[in-house]
This record gives sequence, structure tokens and C-alpha cells, in this order.
Amino acid sequence: MATEQFENVSLNGFIDDYMQGQAQPFGAPSQPIQVFPLRMAVELMRPPTPLFRTQYNFLLLFTGGGGRQQVDNELITLATNEVLFIREGHLNAILEIDPATKGYFIYIDSTLLPRIVDDATLLRRFAFYPKHTVPPEVTKWLAGCCQLLADRREGGGAGVHLIDIQCALLRAMMMKIADTSAAQLIRPDRPSEITMRFRELVYAHHVEQRTVRFYADRLAVTQNYLNRCVKQVTGRPPKQHINETVVQFGKVLLLDRSKTISEVAFSLNFSDAAHFGRLFRQLTGLTPSAYRAAAMHGLSDYVQPSS
Repeated sequence: MATEQFENVSLNGFIDDYMQGQAQPFGAPSQPIQVFPLRMAVELMRPPTPLFRTQYNFLLLFTGGGGRQQVDNELITLATNEVLFIREGHLNAILEIDPATKGYFIYIDSTLLPRIVDDATLLRRFAFYPKHTVPPEVTKWLAGCCQLLADRREGGGAGVHLIDIQCALLRAMMMKIADTSAAQLIRPDRPSEITMRFRELVYAHHVEQRTVRFYADRLAVTQNYLNRCVKQVTGRPPKQHINETVVQFGKVLLLDRSKTISEVAFSLNFSDAAHFGRLFRQLTGLTPSAYRAAAMHGLSDYVQPSS
């Protein structure tokens, strides 16, 4: 069985590759929770970045400005009073950064995530709905929590309860976001719940399993019901989500010039490069070779998501 061979980008790798190695958190680096000012992104980054797979969880709070970001298959526009939460292992690309951007970037090590969001269902919903718009007063409250996190780091205190305090602050922030965001984050209906579980399964099994039947069986529903749920919630059928996920991960693999197109196709469990090429072109309008060439030349449209 072919297996994916993705480079997972660590926080330090991201800083080295896309921020000239110069970003510094409030307080000590190399901690399981780190807080950075978003102004650093304006000063140090030159978007767009290629798609990369994150090896860390992070939360962005925009107190000003905004930008555009790709998360998995979705193109997301961000603005003041919005929050973006990305879980480890998901695909990400920064397309634009508003020069007026300010706020906070919070790095969260995965070992602490269960202490911050101990409800697995709620955590799944946060991953499915990564962007959250909150009222200005909530943005101010969240920013205050970020500053408390930053103050704890700057204080240099190595108290035995430091991590507990940080986790408690982040837990309060996540609950506040959940309480003031879309109603389906807290009380999703049956189609939304099925769709979120389907997307989670696709993310885990898209290399070896590309039939709608497999996912319907895993969810203990009929194929027709799965089709209805996914299309109702997302506007696209399950098969399109499966194909889009495969192609997005193909984009990441294509950035590794040491791999031939055939090797990329094999890594994604295609029997031949031609089949991979047809699907890739169908969803992106480019051949894998053309995409690779555009990506290596830094063209601004090479990170556009599948339509």
C-alpha cells in the first residue's frame, strides 16, 4: 500500500522558512504555549506561502486588519473581530496579509489540547468551522486573555502552576468563542454532525479509501443519506470532497522537487501518473507539472483552492 510522505512543518520551521527566522514570542521560546504579536507577520512575511501541513495547533485573533488564508480545501477571508483556529496536521497557506493587521498568534502544543478542549465533539466542530466572527466586546475580552498569557511568559515565572494557568485561560477563550460563534458549533443538527465526521474520516483515509460506500459504512448510514447530508451542509457531494482532499495533498507533495510526478501519484495510491494527472487537472485547471512550475516561480495563483 502506498503511503503519504508529507513534511510536517513545525513552528520553528515555519519561522525559519517564512519569517526569516526572526519571529520571537512574548517570553521564553520553545514552550508548549507561545504567544506572538500578529504585527510580526506584517513585518516579516512575504505572502503567498505554499500549502504546508502544520505540526502544531494555533489560534489567530485579529484585533485589526485581516487577510486571506487557505485551510484544507477552503479559501477564508479574515477581518477584524475574527478568530481562526487550525488543528495540527491540516493544510494551510497564507495568501494575503492586510498591512493594518494586529492581534495575536497563539501556538498550542498538541499534548495540551485535550486539557484545553476536553470535549472531542466540540474539538471536531472547531476543526470543521475554523473561522469565527465575534462581537467587538468579545474581541477585547479575548485580547485581554492573550495579554495575560503573554504577561505570564514575560514574567519569567517558572511556577509549578504556570501551565495550568495558561491552559485555564485558553480553555476560557475557546468556550467564549464557542458561545458567541455560529449556533451549529454548539448544537449542530444531524446532517452537520454526519458531515463533520465524514470530513474527519476523509482526512484520515483519503489515500487508501476513495469510495463513498466506505465512508457511509464507517458512519453506519446509507450512501444516499450521506450524499444528502454532505451536499446540504457544504453544497458539494461526498465524492467531490474526497477528490479535493486528494488533490490538495498532491499539491503539497508536488512542492518536493525530489519526487517525480509518478512518485507523487504512487504516494497518493494512484496506479499511474496519468490517472492522477487527469484528476488534478479536472480540479485545478493545471497539470501537475504546470502547477509545480508555477509554485516554484512563486506565482500568486498557485495556491487557489479547488472550486
